[in-house]
Amino acid sequence: MKMNRRNALALGATSLSAPLLVTLPTPVAAKTYGPTDGTEIFPGVRLITLGTRDSHIKGYKSIAMEDVVYQPKGTSPLGDVMADDMVCTITEGELQVTTGDMEFTAKEGDVWSCGKGSTKEAATNNGTVVAVMRVINLKAA
Repeated sequence: MKMNRRNALALGATSLSAPLLVTLPTPVAAKTYGPTDGTEIFPGVRLITLGTRDSHIKGYKSIAMEDVVYQPKGTSPLGDVMADDMVCTITEGELQVTTGDMEFTAKEGDVWSCGKGSTKEAATNNGTVVAVMRVINLKAA
């Protein structure tokens, strides 16, 4: 092939686009849980402990991360006040959440917090797919 300006530009454009095709990130799906994974805490709702570690945040002894898996129509009723401060997010599906004086639909990526001793929470999966609420418990010292 005779190298002229047009061929040189085409070769240059091809060589620049090739690395882009190789390095595009591939999305990773969230871990899917089976209907018997973890411990059933309410009908259609299971708790899966992911890990616990000592905390380096002043006032907290340890932190624990858990997934609460709600099957379609699974619900956790309004219970006692929260035993720990916690941060929650939805990693799959969506839940109808009542916490404190708020009621909202929590969708994938939403985040909220609950305060120890002051917040009660209930959640229901009104959808047709499994919903997962990831909870990070901040255990007091």
